[in-house]
Formats: sequence, structure tokens, C-alpha cells
Amino acid sequence: MKVPSQLKVWSQMSKQDQINVIQIFVILPFVLLCIPSSFGRSEQYDTFPSPFNLLWFVPFFTMIYTLRVILAENLFLKLGEKIVVYKQEWTPEIRQVRVQRFSICFFKACYFFFTTPMGILLFRYEDWFPSQLYGKGAQNLDLMWEDFPFQLPTWKLTFFYCWELGYHFHSLVHHMSSEKRADYFENLLHHVATVFLIVFSYLNNCGRCGVLVLILHDLVDMIMYFAKSVNDIKTQIPAYISFALLAYSFPKFRIYFLGGYLIPAAGGCIKYVPSDLQGGFMVYCLIMSLLCVLLVLHIYWFFLILQMIYKIVTQKGRIADPHTVGN
Repeated sequence: MKVPSQLKVWSQMSKQDQINVIQIFVILPFVLLCIPSSFGRSEQYDTFPSPFNLLWFVPFFTMIYTLRVILAENLFLKLGEKIVVYKQEWTPEIRQVRVQRFSICFFKACYFFFTTPMGILLFRYEDWFPSQLYGKGAQNLDLMWEDFPFQLPTWKLTFFYCWELGYHFHSLVHHMSSEKRADYFENLLHHVATVFLIVFSYLNNCGRCGVLVLILHDLVDMIMYFAKSVNDIKTQIPAYISFALLAYSFPKFRIYFLGGYLIPAAGGCIKYVPSDLQGGFMVYCLIMSLLCVLLVLHIYWFFLILQMIYKIVTQKGRIADPHTVGN
């Protein structure tokens, strides 16, 4: 009896990939149910932001994608050819993969080195911006829900959301057209969850919480992509320093702060959801679920980082990047 091709593909997936695919299909129906009510919020309450505000992400998406083509697919490739080492055990194909990896990671590092300080400077004096993210105001997370759900979105919040949505949508588009490596589905889940969190949190007036989620991710990504970009240069000192900072910042921001402070504080929005808000309870439960999915993924990725550090200590070799082909 011939096995259907879909079942054959499923059986060839790793258990982790199967779990990630199941998570995507579990979340998807709730997302589809919440889309109509979320996009109609501004018609029900005039204090809710209009979905048309997010259309400003299009020029940012276009600009970032254009810069990726110019830098990551041209200029940074030439730079990578000059500074990426050539190991004897590498075939020319493997070195080319390494050069491409350097180019992409260096481009992403540049984006986050620009975006992270920008985000902190835009919001650090807001009273709801916490000290853990270098806030200088009242540093009270409970103020995220002050006047909720009737907070008027500021120009700073809308600008930052559109900027970040432009980048993350560009990442999703590029990932879907890229080669399906071992970590394809877990990264797809991450990109999809991130884009939906950005859109739903903005339309449902959870922008303050969304800003904090974005910045805590940007802080770590800034270090992570720089560490990956210098992984294959001649001297390993920048890589050692970067991965040491990553081992500190990843659990601090993406596990400790997200799981210990932000998710519990974000859960407070449930108390303020108006009873007449169409689909309100389901939408806010979905946002909380996506935050929890991100936390689970972060714990898994931190486990990979710990494995990598263990190999560095025990094997005393060049740092192995678990997300790079040709280790």
C-alpha cells in the first residue's frame, strides 16, 4: 500500500518540527476568528487605533528589503569574502554558505544596533517603561493599563510599530522563500507569532505591552546577530565576548523579564476588557498565548546556547553556531 506523500513528509520531520507545526495549526483557527473583531475595533470605539495606521509599514518594509538586497546580498558578501576564514576541511560550497551567513547576520546586527537604542530613547521616559529596559520614568509596569482600553496611540508608538512590522514582515517573507533547514519550522513559528503579536496588540490597544516585548527581543537580537556575524572571522575574541554577553542577556531579558515580569503584568489586561467588546476575551487570551509560545521557544533556544557553550568549554574549538549550515 502506497503511503500518502503528506504522511511521508510528516514522518521524516523531527519531533520538534512536528510539535511546532501542531502549534501553528492550533493557533491559526483562533487567529482567523480574531481577525474580524480586531480590525473593527476602531469602528466600535473611536479611541482604538485604525488598522489603516499600520499601512505605514509598507514603505519601511520596502526600504528594509531594498537595503537587504543592497547590503546583505551585495556589499556585505564582498566584505565576507575578505574576512571569513577558509578552513581546510571546508568545501568551497560550505565556505560560501558561511560567507552568506556572515552577510545576513551582519545586516540584521546593523538593523538591531539602530533599532534598539531608537526604541529605548523613544519610550524611556514613559512612566510604564520599566527599569529592566533602562527606563527613566516612574518605571511602573502596572501603568501599561492606565485608562485601558481607551488609551490614545501616540505618534511615537505608531511609528515604532510600523518600523518593527516592516522589519519582521520582511523577515517572514524572506524566511518563507528560503531553504528549509533543520530549524525551519521553529523559526517560521517565531516569525508568524511575532507578526500577529504586533498587529493584534496594536489594533487592540495593547501597544505599550507590545513596545516592551519588541525592545526586549531587540536587545538580545542585537548581540546574537553580531555574535553570529563574527563567528567565522580570523580572531575569535569578538565571538567569545559576544557569546558571553548573549549567555547573560538571553535569559535575563527573554526568560526572566518576559516570564517573570512582562507576561504576569500583561495578564492584567483581562480585568479591563469591556464586556461589550466583540471577541475581546478571545483576542486577549490569544495575545497571552502567543507570548507564552515565545517564552517556550526562548527556553528551548537557550538550551541550544547552553549546549554550544558546553562544546566550547569541552572541545576548545571554534564556536559552533547551531543555526548555521556546515558546522
